[in-house]
Amino acid sequence: MLGLLLMARRFVAALRTAWADHAFRGVTVSLVVLLISSTVFYTLTEGWSVLDSLYFSVITGLTIGYGDLAPGEPLSKIFTMLYALLAVGLFVALGTGLARAYIANGQTKRRHLPRRKHKHERDQPPDSP
Repeated sequence: MLGLLLMARRFVAALRTAWADHAFRGVTVSLVVLLISSTVFYTLTEGWSVLDSLYFSVITGLTIGYGDLAPGEPLSKIFTMLYALLAVGLFVALGTGLARAYIANGQTKRRHLPRRKHKHERDQPPDSP
């Protein structure tokens, strides 16, 4: 349980760091708009519930594709092809931004830690003037 809490804390810290980047905010807003648009589209054209439409949008964007839902209308199939191209790229950009922030946070922590001396450095007498 402690490990989960530490991981959640690091994730939130990475999210805060990433949010400071204008490009990351743009990707996040674009992805949210795309998910809302695709959810509305599938709800109206396929007659799926809002939850099923959102589920299909996320599963398609993350390239999981369980196969439990599939568009049946020709217009939906064309939309899904275009949607997948956009969504996959945005999900990858979002993940890349979070990973970059996570790594940057770890490197910042390491810079502030005291440097450990190696064995050969400990064995040498201090320099005398």
